[in-house]
This record gives sequence, C-alpha cells and structure tokens, in this order.
Amino acid sequence: MLIDLHVHSRHTPGCTLSPLDAVRRAREFGLDGLVLTDMNTLDGLAEIREAARTEGFLALCGVEIATDRGHYLAYFPDPEKVPALPQIFGTPPWPVQEVILKVTSMGGAVVAAHPYDRSIDRPGGDVVFTLDGLSAVDGHDARRKPSVNDLAVEAADHMGLPCVGGSGAREALGEIGKAATLFRDVVRTEADLVAQLRSGTVFGVAIGVTPGPPEDRAVRGPGERRGGDRGGRRDGGRGGREGARGRGDSRGPRRDR
Repeated sequence: MLIDLHVHSRHTPGCTLSPLDAVRRAREFGLDGLVLTDMNTLDGLAEIREAARTEGFLALCGVEIATDRGHYLAYFPDPEKVPALPQIFGTPPWPVQEVILKVTSMGGAVVAAHPYDRSIDRPGGDVVFTLDGLSAVDGHDARRKPSVNDLAVEAADHMGLPCVGGSGAREALGEIGKAATLFRDVVRTEADLVAQLRSGTVFGVAIGVTPGPPEDRAVRGPGERRGGDRGGRRDGGRGGREGARGRGDSRGPRRDR
C-alpha cells in the first residue's frame, strides 16, 4: 500500500487545507491512504475520521512534534486515547529523547522528520545518531531540498533504519502525493501502520521524479542512497546494505551539516 505519511491541515498554524479536501486529493491521485500529521496536535482526529467515512478512503491520524532538537512524526496505535501533548510532555520546548521514550512507551512509532533541514527552529542534525527508539527516518520529503533528503537517507543507512516518505503538504493540495511510503502489508488502522513502522517493512518513495541513471531510482528501499544500488539486508529490511553501520561504528557520528 502506498501511503502519504506526512500531510498537514488547518489544525497546523499557517495551513488552510481541510482534512476532507486532503483526503479527496489523495484518492484522486491514486494513493491508498494518507496520514494527517498536524503540528503538536491531534485535534483534527474527528474531522479525519469523518473524511475517511465520507470518501471511503484510508485516512489516519498522527502528529508532528517540534522538540528541542528537530521535528519528529509520531504515530499512535489508538490516537483516541492520547491526551493533549502538553499533558504528556509538559511545557515546551520538549526534550527530544523524552518525547521519543514517552511515545514508544505508549506503543507508538517515531520517525525523524527532515532532520537536516536547517530552516526550522532548533534543527536536529546529527543528534539523530544519539537517539534511542526511532523507527525510521524521513528521507523522501517532497518539500525539502534534495541535499536535505540525501543527508537523511545517509543517516538512516548509518543507523540501519528504514527511510519513509511523505509530501509534507501544508500550502496546497497539489503537494499531496509527491512522496509517500510503501507498506508491505495491508494497513487498515493506526495500529497496523505503527506495527509495520516498528518492524521496518516500509520503503520511501519519491513520486513523479524523472528517472536518472539505474543507480538513482525514484523508488529506493530503506537505507538506499543516491549513487549506489544497495540491495536489502537479510534482517527484515531495517537498514541499507547487509552489514550497514550502526551507532557503534568506530568513525562516530558526523558533525551537524
């Protein structure tokens, strides 16, 4: 299933898209589903559920969380039971490792969102190498520069984590569907989505990209970088090539770009 994992609606400050219009756009584009990930809130949940019923389409609810070191996409198996974020994390800015640990303790999955985008407040950068509990890295964000995505893909490869993709749509409906995530198994609920993210059976996809040389495909598996066809690992697809480097690599993490 091809699902856009990162779409904003009017519940994100500065965004005017309605959940219903976003769902219709995703359906018309030929996607199998989308996830609304508004900034620091799950307040759009009721609208998302109604849009899914109206269109007969898979529309799920997640959240993008701004921490003291970068943005992170969080997906919960039962978002109806999740309290308002200030009740969980306290007063912002929220410490990134605390956010990840609390989301995962609630059965959720956390994805590092565009970690090398230096245009946001308090970008994450190479802090991703120090974090425990990440399920994936967003390496195909349609609204980010190619260099930002490339560094994210390299980071995922270094840590042995899969890459995911999403449009990051927030300004226009036409942004939806420009990047997405391929799920190996059927997704019907947030719980299904979380289970596959945590198991690593996901692949980032850049949609509508003009194909380059054979080694630079628009569709790349987890951990595959531009400039080299890397093939899958034998450990269930959680990283790049077999033997991909982990946090214990003797070279250590790179400095912030």
